[in-house]
Amino acid sequence: MRLSDKIKKAIEGNPVIISSLKGKARDMNWGRFTRTQFNLAARVINRQVTKAVLENADLVEMQLIIGKQQLEKQLHNEQLDSVYDFIRHLRDLREYQVFNWISGKTLQSYWNGGEAKYIKINVLLVFLGVPFADWDSWQREQGRYGDDYGHSLSRVPVTGGGRSSLSIIKTYYQGNYFLYYQKTDGSKNIIKTPFILRETENGQVVVKSVSEGHRYSGKVEGIRDGCLYINCQNLDFEEMEQYVFNIGLETKPQVLFGVSNTVSVKNRRAVALKNILVKQPVNDPGFDNIQETEIPFTKKYTSMTEEAMVVGYLRQAANNIIITPSCCNLADLAGL
Repeated sequence: MRLSDKIKKAIEGNPVIISSLKGKARDMNWGRFTRTQFNLAARVINRQVTKAVLENADLVEMQLIIGKQQLEKQLHNEQLDSVYDFIRHLRDLREYQVFNWISGKTLQSYWNGGEAKYIKINVLLVFLGVPFADWDSWQREQGRYGDDYGHSLSRVPVTGGGRSSLSIIKTYYQGNYFLYYQKTDGSKNIIKTPFILRETENGQVVVKSVSEGHRYSGKVEGIRDGCLYINCQNLDFEEMEQYVFNIGLETKPQVLFGVSNTVSVKNRRAVALKNILVKQPVNDPGFDNIQETEIPFTKKYTSMTEEAMVVGYLRQAANNIIITPSCCNLADLAGL
């Protein structure tokens, strides 16, 4: 992937960068810049990106401008425990200290036709103040370097205006849902249970649910590639469950399809379940006191209620449950 001409021209024409390079270059031909000049440009970019991060921590938490390994390295080196500690560390940096979101060496490689990683391109887009919704279109305008269509830089769907993934979740996806999925015990029964997404006082979006008698509590991790990620902990015994729901760019969801990865109660094997979330039109204050119900496929309905439609769908759908085998030898695979 090459850095697009549109991004290059915007960087070259940025008044703050131009001002910083005055007297440091005979002309403003970036193709002839020295490493020192690129280092100066990088310093300007890094200062502005840090300011943006202090205003929007999701840029780091969603790993849009820093990779997981690099972030973990920073936490280790600075003896920090969380992303929020890292943000405070950035805020406490002295005036002469600049966090290195992108280096002069990297910039120089881009202006000499080098490959660009999406996280570094995101850094430049944050510096330029480009709204999230426009990130992909900025990269697609390749000009003389050819097409790179199909690449997704932001890794997060947005509805415009530079809104973060977490703010979108808070605006459009909070609320009361009923979660439906087929049981793994071979009974051909469906579980219907309340599933609540709500914002806490510290700004996180958490999940509360009860499933087959077990209490679950979790956190909404964010949106990646059009999918909503949720991690849940079983409060009654050791089990983690991850939910992934398809949302695309939908801002008024009524039904969300997804999968959950967990461990089957019966044989203690890894299992993936098809899930359906149905958002309720009214946030009933007593919703979290509603008990889960177990619905047999044989149940008859006299009207097309929400439950009737979901049960009918799961009754006809294939692959509601995927159960993995236990460890085996390669020679055993043919018999599975």
